[in-house]
Amino acid sequence: MNAMIIMKAIKNKNAGFSLLEVLIAVLILSFGLLGAAGLQNKTQQFSRSAYFNTQSTVFAHDIFERARANPSGLAAGYYNNPSAQEKTSCYSLTGCSTSDMAKNDMYEWSATVEKTLPGGKAVICIDSSADDGTPAEPACDGVGLVSAAKVWWSKLDGTTQRVVITSAL
Repeated sequence: MNAMIIMKAIKNKNAGFSLLEVLIAVLILSFGLLGAAGLQNKTQQFSRSAYFNTQSTVFAHDIFERARANPSGLAAGYYNNPSAQEKTSCYSLTGCSTSDMAKNDMYEWSATVEKTLPGGKAVICIDSSADDGTPAEPACDGVGLVSAAKVWWSKLDGTTQRVVITSAL
């Protein structure tokens, strides 16, 4: 009889122990899932940043190729901070002047940058110290022989990111 009382006491002492184990396991699993969700969020942020960085680099090279396709306009300095104006004559069979081509290239390029990048702004200019400026003040000094394509966009935290590619056109 004593053995039965002891077994019953041991059985009662272990009652609820499995429930506590399950509760701890659920708690640990919850922390693991929160960590995985945070990791996925950071991965998406880094992926988005890498995408915009790549796009801005492609855009910078695009304007250099547009300038090289218009050698007369390039030699005349029309790709040094050109104004962005759509020139419909550039889309006709008669064509347009080299100056108008530079303005139209800037118009198309700026429109693509603004459409693709959040808060996107871009400029091409001659600049002796290319890695400076803001979207409002691109800081193009017009000194030297190096052209800089500067592309800015807004990050999720509200800061501005910039990519600068230089070329001796």
